[in-house]
Amino acid sequence: MFNINNNRSGEIYSFVIFVAISIAVIFLDYKYKQVEYLRSVINDIIVYPIFNLSSIPRTLINNIISETKNIELLEEEIANLRQENMRLKIQVQEFEGLKEENKRLRKIKVQSERISKKQLIAKIISDSASPTKNIVAIDKGKNDGVFVGQNVIGIKGLIGQVIETTFVSSKVILINDISHNVPGEINRTGEKVIVSGTKDKNKLEIDFLAVNTDIKVGDIVSTSGLGERFKAKIPIGKVISVVQDPEREFSQVEINSFENLENLTDLILIWDYKPSVNTNDNLDNNENQESKDNE
Repeated sequence: MFNINNNRSGEIYSFVIFVAISIAVIFLDYKYKQVEYLRSVINDIIVYPIFNLSSIPRTLINNIISETKNIELLEEEIANLRQENMRLKIQVQEFEGLKEENKRLRKIKVQSERISKKQLIAKIISDSASPTKNIVAIDKGKNDGVFVGQNVIGIKGLIGQVIETTFVSSKVILINDISHNVPGEINRTGEKVIVSGTKDKNKLEIDFLAVNTDIKVGDIVSTSGLGERFKAKIPIGKVISVVQDPEREFSQVEINSFENLENLTDLILIWDYKPSVNTNDNLDNNENQESKDNE
């Protein structure tokens, strides 16, 4: 009982002391303004460090979350940049292809203007338009003014002749077809010759050329204009082989065509010359002659 009363008395005394201290602090703060300084010192030395220490885990967690989001954004941005880079590389390849095609078409136009003032570039849509002849189909027809017998050239020389037209496409027989022949001329001497196709698509030959004819390797052969089928002075090819056997009546002469007749993509149609001979009739005559020779 005595101990309980002593404890209560101690609590009362403590309470009274704290109240007195509080009143004294309030009085001193009101009169002398010294408590503000003490409060600042306590805040700087005790409260602020504790606040900083308590905020460290939260700051670390926020930083980790922020870094994670930044990494995800960077990875997404890198993936997008890779896709964009791939797309741009594809576009560059396409532009390079268009650039090269544009150069090639410009070159075709410049070269063709040397031979004809009016011309039209046509693309090959089929290189096997006939099972037995060297005939190609092109994407230009009657709607474009194409006509049967029209001369067809490339940037280096003669390619062939139109033999059939529809409204939107045409067929061209190449000069390397064995049933087709071209009246030609040796540029160096002016000697008139007949050039025909062979089994080798890029090689031509001269038919019925006397063994004493002045011809040699390196001679250039062009169209002569005879027969009224081809415009004169269109380059055909270069002589690569001459065999003149005195025991034979005719020379064996091979010509390498200026145009790569085995790998054509673009042709040039010219308008400043119109043949007066029907090409189809001429082909029929050649076939009939070949049939007679075979018999």
